[in-house]
Amino acid sequence: MKKIMIIQVCALILVSSSLSLMLVQTDIYDRVQSGIVEVLCLSCLKLEPITNTDFIFETTNGIPHPDFIIENLTKGVIFLHYSEDACLGCDIMYPVIKDLFNIEFGKEEMVYNITNFEDYEIIYYYANLDHTNEIMKNSFSIYDKDDIKGLPMFSIITLGYDKGIIKPYYTTLYGTLNLDNDPDRLDYLKHLLNQSIDIYLQNSEGYNP
Repeated sequence: MKKIMIIQVCALILVSSSLSLMLVQTDIYDRVQSGIVEVLCLSCLKLEPITNTDFIFETTNGIPHPDFIIENLTKGVIFLHYSEDACLGCDIMYPVIKDLFNIEFGKEEMVYNITNFEDYEIIYYYANLDHTNEIMKNSFSIYDKDDIKGLPMFSIITLGYDKGIIKPYYTTLYGTLNLDNDPDRLDYLKHLLNQSIDIYLQNSEGYNP
């Protein structure tokens, strides 16, 4: 009888130890999982650089504007949208841009669309860098004005007056625009587009590409 009780006590201790180990392992697992999520979220901060929206004339390293930019500026403001396949920020901004311009397209497509924005024509380009051509890939580095090398990236190109010459004048935005929700992102882009249209209208008559 005594031997049976000892066996039962040992079994109880063994079960208790196993349960404790499971709880510890579960806690470790939860903390590991939490850590992974935190790391992923922190990596997203690379897509949220602190930059300004000032328009500038100089491209990265003074590289000339591509021909497709020079030519299309005769039609209106240009909006360049760069993305890639594996990109959380790109996935967040994808529906915002489609809503902004009221257009539909696949994430892997290459898009050129003359769209209407508040009664003004906007020349919209979408380039997924995993699937686009060399011209669009090269233009990405040309308009990366803050040398972020991050996606998504958006460049708005209008026309500005510089020392007697009307020429391309642009700004570039990155990530999810440091905003927490789609309505704010949409309003921010609308405001910036309206600003770029105002600048364009002031200078377009003197543009001679």
